[in-house]
Amino acid sequence: MGFVFLIARKHLMKRCHSGFISFSFSISILGVAVGVMALIVVLSVMSGFDQELKAKMVGVQPHVIVEQVGGIQNSAHVKDDLQKLNLPGVLTIAPFVQGQAIVRSETYATGVVVKGIDLTSENLGFYQNRMKLGALDFTDASLTDENWLGKEQVKSTGRAMIGEELARLLNVSVGDMVSIISPAMDRKSISEALKKPTAVPFLVSGIFHLGMSDFDSGLVLINLNQGQKLYRLGDRVSGVSLRIADVEQADALKKTVRDHLDATFVVRSWIDLNRNFFSALKVEKAVMAILLSLIILVAAFNIVSSLTMVVMEKTKDIGILRALGATAGKISQIFLLEGFMIGIVGVVLGAVLGLLLAFNLNPVSDFIERWTGFSVFPNDIYFFDQIPVSVNFQDVWVIVMAALLMSLVAGFYPAYQAARLRPVEALRYE
Repeated sequence: MGFVFLIARKHLMKRCHSGFISFSFSISILGVAVGVMALIVVLSVMSGFDQELKAKMVGVQPHVIVEQVGGIQNSAHVKDDLQKLNLPGVLTIAPFVQGQAIVRSETYATGVVVKGIDLTSENLGFYQNRMKLGALDFTDASLTDENWLGKEQVKSTGRAMIGEELARLLNVSVGDMVSIISPAMDRKSISEALKKPTAVPFLVSGIFHLGMSDFDSGLVLINLNQGQKLYRLGDRVSGVSLRIADVEQADALKKTVRDHLDATFVVRSWIDLNRNFFSALKVEKAVMAILLSLIILVAAFNIVSSLTMVVMEKTKDIGILRALGATAGKISQIFLLEGFMIGIVGVVLGAVLGLLLAFNLNPVSDFIERWTGFSVFPNDIYFFDQIPVSVNFQDVWVIVMAALLMSLVAGFYPAYQAARLRPVEALRYE
């Protein structure tokens, strides 16, 4: 019986690969391959977005923030209290000033976020490694100017670090002056301040490139003391930031800090600041996976139709094989194996092409832009200057197994149709 099955399988599978049926099988293989390739590439890009966004955000934003309405009056006392807790994994505890402002040059003005940094406590390695021009110098600069009598006088001004995109918009470079206008104003002269806001000059001493459009075009770094003067906070600060070794433990650390401080303080983690954004990204990744899986589903239906046509065309051959002793189970195995073989070829081809494209996505994007002039990934729309890609082999494994399972299931209906054919009915009109 086993010998009969081997002859039957060899004979029927050989007869299946001819003419229109072979073309239909090729289309089925191509459909599975395209679906697998698309899923691998898209999920790799989505994973890359997630990782790159997280890395850039936790590099710029504090991991845990302690704030108070109206600002923290005695930041040194809060800092000492937090240090006494001996919190695990805490790297730095630093006061900061942060607020919105308008930065202006001789040719352009735009809204930015200004952050005042405490140089004695904050770790500036993230910015130091991404400096394009100049240096991280926050010391006050001395400028020589002439007064109304024509005599030279020395003025002191602060230094500012700005992003590369912001420097391009303002048309400034290292050594140029910019003016920062903050919404803070004296209560005694509100009407005058509204008519003519005070512009504080700053010397651009460094230009950084973080690779994220929002930060490169909308972030200005200054000294903490200059930030307090700019926003007229006196001795107050906007908050106290904590940086930790494992950013995933930020929520746990937040709860510990919140339990220690009184109710006037507000404690937030970087996860709280970006929760909606990452939730939307997670939903988008799931939706894209579901939509692209429809490509494989369509390919599976194509396998069903191709194998069904084989059953209809090879009714005589199936009848002969059944007459020779091939059982219904053996006949159904032939068609299940055929569908599974189509799936294996399509999955392997799609996985190889998908991984190759994922690992070389940016060169392919640059090639398309160079030859067509069409920007596949414009950095003025997206957050990054290049496509972030992170191949998660666990996702690849799930995609491969799901595609193989769908290909195997696709063979059940034609296998059932072939198995239920009776030899007498199959050969009646032959």
